[in-house]
Amino acid sequence: MSEAKPIGMVIRTDVAPAVEKGKELLSWAKKNGRSILADESSSAALSGGDSNVLHVAQSAVELAERADPIVVLGGDGTFIGVARHAPPTCPVLIGVNFGTLGFLTEISPNELFGVLESVFKGTAEIQERKLLLARVKRDGKELFRARAMNETLVQKGSRERLLELDLFSEGRPIMRMRGDGMIVATPTGSTAYSLAAGGSIVYPDLEVMLLTPICAHSLTNRPLVLPSGFELSLRVPDYDGEVFLTVDGQDSFDLRTGDEVVVSRDPSVIKLVTSPSQSYYDILRTKLNWGAPNKLEHYS
Repeated sequence: MSEAKPIGMVIRTDVAPAVEKGKELLSWAKKNGRSILADESSSAALSGGDSNVLHVAQSAVELAERADPIVVLGGDGTFIGVARHAPPTCPVLIGVNFGTLGFLTEISPNELFGVLESVFKGTAEIQERKLLLARVKRDGKELFRARAMNETLVQKGSRERLLELDLFSEGRPIMRMRGDGMIVATPTGSTAYSLAAGGSIVYPDLEVMLLTPICAHSLTNRPLVLPSGFELSLRVPDYDGEVFLTVDGQDSFDLRTGDEVVVSRDPSVIKLVTSPSQSYYDILRTKLNWGAPNKLEHYS
C-alpha cells in the first residue's frame, strides 16, 4: 500500500479566524496520524507547529502535486489561486469560507472536520468543474498562456475610447463588438464578473462557455452560450490605446493591434467538495438574495 499523501493547507493569512482554524486543523491532523503540507506563508502563520506534522511546500505547483486533499481556508480568490495550479490529476479541494461570498468555498468552518472524514471514507459529494485555457498569439508565436476557473477577459483601459474586437468561433466570424471588452466565462464563473456584466447564471455542471460583452455599444450584442468544446478567437483589429487580457483577475498580459486571444476548454478539471448542508440553489439564494421578493422600504 502506498503511503498516504499529506493534507494540503492554504490559509488567507490576513484573516485571523482562518489562521485559528488552520491551527485546529494542525491539531486534528496530529491526532489522526496525518501530516500537513502548507505553502510558505501559511506555514509561517502557524509558527510553532510540530515539525513532524507540518511540512512546507516551496511552490503552489509542488503543493498541488504532493497533497490530497487540499484545504483552502479563505475566500474564492484564495481558492482559485490554488485550483489554477492543480495538475491534470487534480487533488480534491475543500474550500472553507472565510471570505465574502463563498461560491467556491462552500464549506462552513464548523463543517470542516466532518467533511475531511467523509473525504477519507469516500462518502463526500465531489463535483468536477471545467477550466478554460487562454493563449495569446502574435505574429504566429504564442506569447502567453494561463488556465481560468472563472473567466478570461479582454478589456480596454479605463480612460480609453471604445474597443473593437472581432470574435470567431471554430474559425467562423461571430461579430465585431464595440464596447469596453468581452468576458469568456466558465459555468463556475457565470456568477462572478460575467453576472455583474449582465450574463446568465449557468449551472456549473453544463458543458458550455459564456460570452458576455462589457458595456457593448449595440444593445443587440447580448450574452451568448456556446459548447465548451468550441475554440474561440478574439482579435484586436486596430487599436492604439491600452488593452489587456486578464485571467481570473490574477494573471494579465498587455495586448496590441493584431494580437489574437484563443480561448478553449482546458483538458484538466477541478474536483471540489460540495457542502453537505446546502445546495447550489441555496447558495444562490443566500449569497445573491436570488429569487427573494422585492420589498419596498419606507423612510420617515
